[in-house]
Amino acid sequence: MLDGKFSEPVGRSLYEAAAEITELVAWTAYDLGRRGLAQRYFLQGLRLAQASGDRMMGGLLLADMSHQANYLGRYNQAIQLARAAQEGCKDVATATPMALFYAMEARAHAGNGDEAQCARALLQAEKFFSKRSVDDDPPWSRYFDAAELASEGAHCYRDLRIPSQAMEFVGQAVDLCDPMYVRTLAFDRLVQAASYGHMGQPARAAMVALEAINLAERLKSERYLRYIRDLRTDLGGYECEASVQAFNTLVAEKYPSLGA
Repeated sequence: MLDGKFSEPVGRSLYEAAAEITELVAWTAYDLGRRGLAQRYFLQGLRLAQASGDRMMGGLLLADMSHQANYLGRYNQAIQLARAAQEGCKDVATATPMALFYAMEARAHAGNGDEAQCARALLQAEKFFSKRSVDDDPPWSRYFDAAELASEGAHCYRDLRIPSQAMEFVGQAVDLCDPMYVRTLAFDRLVQAASYGHMGQPARAAMVALEAINLAERLKSERYLRYIRDLRTDLGGYECEASVQAFNTLVAEKYPSLGA
């Protein structure tokens, strides 16, 4: 494209398409646990979005980078990136992308243990989402539906270790999610399992986790494996429970890379 000759409108469309493709490649690297590579692709996608003039796509890349920073425990950086997405798009974005950007900020505050700021950002996400018109949204944002928003709330309260709230959100997420989205349901079920663990119900946590693993079948996303690893840590003091033993056995069989 750099060597090509085309009109400005065509060039903008090409750079916009390239930004979308690069974002997908970045997520692939992120899922594989190639964190540095993912970050480089997110940055490259952001530059392509800037070249295209598509500020909403630029906001999406910043939100993606916020998600990764949160995953890596860099919560303050994650907050800054989510707010940069909001600020950069506040005059141009439709409601659904703005809801996504605020949800990312909420996730980062939850990681920081700041319940008040998390609730504030989550409320903003819900306010924007209530105004959404799918026909006005860019195609890439349409995946962010009511089930996804509920899932974000569940993740927030799981991280805050407020299981009653997490359970409320995860119940909505599971009920609203299309059964064809097996990966999403597996993530939600593992959040539910973690919340049962935080409630002091290890047997129920393990049973839900077993359902999630069987549902996911051969899914080996690094992020998914981290959910399992974290849950196994949470259930570490309950090996005498039969269901916890069954969970540990299945994890050892399916994911030997996680170790004993």
